[in-house]
Amino acid sequence: MSEILSRLPPIHCLLAFEARARLKSGVLVAKELAITPSAVSHRIRQLEVFTHMKLFVKVDGSIVLTSEGQSYLETVRGALYALSHFPSRTRHNRPKTKIRISSPPTFAGRVLIPLLKKIHEQFPEIELDFQLSVPLIGTKAEPADIDFRFGDGHYPGRTVVKVLDEKVVAVCHPEYAKQFVTSKRLIDLNRDCLLRCSIEPWRPWFQAASLDWPEPDGHYAFSDVGLFADAAAHQAGIALVRPSLIQEHLDAGRLSILFPSIMAAPYYAYYATCMPESFQRPEIETFIAWLQRELYDAQSRYRLPRKPVRNATVT
Repeated sequence: MSEILSRLPPIHCLLAFEARARLKSGVLVAKELAITPSAVSHRIRQLEVFTHMKLFVKVDGSIVLTSEGQSYLETVRGALYALSHFPSRTRHNRPKTKIRISSPPTFAGRVLIPLLKKIHEQFPEIELDFQLSVPLIGTKAEPADIDFRFGDGHYPGRTVVKVLDEKVVAVCHPEYAKQFVTSKRLIDLNRDCLLRCSIEPWRPWFQAASLDWPEPDGHYAFSDVGLFADAAAHQAGIALVRPSLIQEHLDAGRLSILFPSIMAAPYYAYYATCMPESFQRPEIETFIAWLQRELYDAQSRYRLPRKPVRNATVT
């Protein structure tokens, strides 16, 4: 036994090594482990001496793993994961695995938050740390394990998984429709009623409706799809949204779908993105796969409003 122990590196050094490879910042590692940045460096140097390997190297000003370090990281992560998930009689006392999540406000509020109960039931050992990020207007979160993004899916250097790709529909408050959607003909739709959102253009919906119309230039414009939908729910106009993001409004009767036969594939979708080394963590890959299945099922069973909007049919 003493021979085995003499060959085992100190656990605190392994934790510092794994965290440094994952977070790519000594400051963030220090914050996670509640130690000083200098202590992080000391523990990694201690591990390098113990293993007789160079684990990190400086390239163009950045600290990156060596080939030996990358191979050793896979072994270390497997060992740490096995130890942290070993069955225990006192399950409620097991240490939790933290996953940092960065997300646009609407996706966090309309998709992730309603799923928290299911997430806890499915992953009781996972602790989620939420941060908001709106890259299009310059609001960025701290480095995260999973960064949910709304865009075209092209994120070089990152592992990308599409999690919500839903067709968009035109919606408004039923009372607003009674007052402003007075014709059954789509061509008579008053374009001044159309709300604008910089990240959810109307062009795909116009094309699905066989309308050669330019983007609207109405009174209100938004850079967040959640505010876009909320404005329509408060009778400010007609918005273009994904049904799964407004299910509460539909159920409460605050929004109804206009011209329900017209559904358009939008330019953008929601993606779960992360650095390849983060995706190698079993809990992250499993969480993303579960969320993808959950949202796919939600999209396939989403409900149209029970009462159609008056005069909102295509002729």
